[in-house]
Amino acid sequence: MSNLAQPLNIQLHKSSKALKETQWERIRTKKNVFLSLPFKHSFENNHQNIQHLYYCIEDPQNEVIGYAQQFMLGGNKINSYQKKNRLSLGLKSGLLNLLKLKVVALGNGLLTNIENISATKLQDKKAFVKQLIQQIEKDTKVNKVIIPDHFFEAIGLNHPNEHFPKLIQVEVEEEMILPLRKNWQTFDDYHNSLKKKYRNRLKSVLKKSQDIRVKTLSKKDLNQHQDTIQSLFEKVQKNSSFGAMAFNAKIFQDLVELSEPKCLVYGYFLKDKMVGFSSELMDQNSLYSYFIGLDYNYNNKYRIYERILNESVKNGIEKEKKQVVFGRTAAEFKSNVGAEPKTSYIYIYIKSPLLRMLFSPILSNIKPKKWIQRRPFN
Repeated sequence: MSNLAQPLNIQLHKSSKALKETQWERIRTKKNVFLSLPFKHSFENNHQNIQHLYYCIEDPQNEVIGYAQQFMLGGNKINSYQKKNRLSLGLKSGLLNLLKLKVVALGNGLLTNIENISATKLQDKKAFVKQLIQQIEKDTKVNKVIIPDHFFEAIGLNHPNEHFPKLIQVEVEEEMILPLRKNWQTFDDYHNSLKKKYRNRLKSVLKKSQDIRVKTLSKKDLNQHQDTIQSLFEKVQKNSSFGAMAFNAKIFQDLVELSEPKCLVYGYFLKDKMVGFSSELMDQNSLYSYFIGLDYNYNNKYRIYERILNESVKNGIEKEKKQVVFGRTAAEFKSNVGAEPKTSYIYIYIKSPLLRMLFSPILSNIKPKKWIQRRPFN
């Protein structure tokens, strides 16, 4: 990605402390609450195993800010993802396990579905992408970059592979989204819109989980239950297909005090024992239900996971959001509450022709597991 005309003055910073706060906030626009600096400070403070990167351009033709992360990605993570999606790599499996790759992701690897760029002006989109990667290579010495599809969507560059044929396109697990209908004023309205089979299922979930007490957790509560929350999250993460980075649940103690994005964390208690938790992040239109945890020893009897999904639906309706975004895991299960899949891709830049030749057939063959889309509504 060289021979670039009209070089852009892209500034890449390795800490939010190096940013011009007024410049950042002006270009951010209030629409993108996930680029607010207090939110980024929380991730920096609680995830110091990640190099947090911020890039800025400000000139008469271009005004862009964005966030990225640099971290180590073990080939064993890719191998594990393949196995959970029932794909065999043969001899390449052993080779993958030996690899440890330094990568940069143009976004937040812990919140994979949320765009982390604001471009109020951008004259040459293709040149910007090329020069951003070039700047990352120069300043971080990293030449492997993961670009999520929402990065290209945010700058209005469609069909990335046509513009950058050397990028490796990878289909990842679908983002599961429940559009909230305008006539759902209450959770009862949602309940009444379900087919009989799914109304009965919801009644069963509520009945079996009736002994579970749901409590909104304060910062003091989060501190008190910190170890339990971390443990419950890790139980769920072990069952996920792909987790490139460790998540520090202590961040919730910072997030619940922010005005944007609004964050709420709920504890699920059986008597005095916390057996699950859920968290919600909100912008103007959406409620995001990403980080949850549960004790599987109690899940079957009390239907905790299904209760969490339905609580998120209830909260989204009560807070008058347009949609609930459930993330990528357990797609079929989430379709039981009405969530629909949005096909998702990432695009991978690898400078080395040798590594690109190795990884291209492996990554290109990744496909999410097939599952049955449920249709719960009348």
